[in-house]
Amino acid sequence: MEELILRAKLRNGKGKSYTRKLRKGGKTPAVLYGHHLKKNLLLEIENRELYAFLSRYLKGGKVIKLQIANEKENRESMSKEVIIKSIQGDPLKRTPQHIDFYEVTWGEKVTATVPLSFSGRSRGEEKGGIVEHLLRELVIECFPEKIPSTIEVDITSLDIGDSLQVKDLRVSSDITIKNPPQETVLSIISPRGKEKLEELEEEKVEEVEVITEKKEKVEKETGEKENIKGKE
Repeated sequence: MEELILRAKLRNGKGKSYTRKLRKGGKTPAVLYGHHLKKNLLLEIENRELYAFLSRYLKGGKVIKLQIANEKENRESMSKEVIIKSIQGDPLKRTPQHIDFYEVTWGEKVTATVPLSFSGRSRGEEKGGIVEHLLRELVIECFPEKIPSTIEVDITSLDIGDSLQVKDLRVSSDITIKNPPQETVLSIISPRGKEKLEELEEEKVEEVEVITEKKEKVEKETGEKENIKGKE
């Protein structure tokens, strides 16, 4: 597997104003924490470096070698093996806004988030059913070297009306799933069922619009009466 390396620098400042300045300057703020670190390390990453890295990271591999430069004290870069705990993004621009890294220690289990990869065409789809995805990633616990790139889910046996729950997923014995067992991963619903749901949603919207119109009408009539009464 390709070794994943990401370069970062220690941040010279902190606070909202400083992180805003970083983003405007084409950088993404980040933080590194872990059980064996004396304190959290505040970092900054060049966006060009980050985007190139993420394109490789999303193709597989979870443990990252983070090379951290300390320009303020003119020291050599330190290297940490980490996983990405979370990426906070801008929903409109679809760009990272902040990244949380967690230092891993070989021989100690870690908690990680792994995407689900769905394969096959279900029986229900063959009959015109629709796959409704409710969960696209799992929270797992395992040793760093056992973290999978994805967890495969075969849906070919599912028919219309069937659903798949977390407890139905098959993973390696080295991995413990932290999601609730009864949590639904996906369901195969009939086209009529989907249409009915859409109709109910439309009815709710129309009902809200009618109530709003009535409220506005009452408020208008009340306001007109108060004006007339004031003039008298």
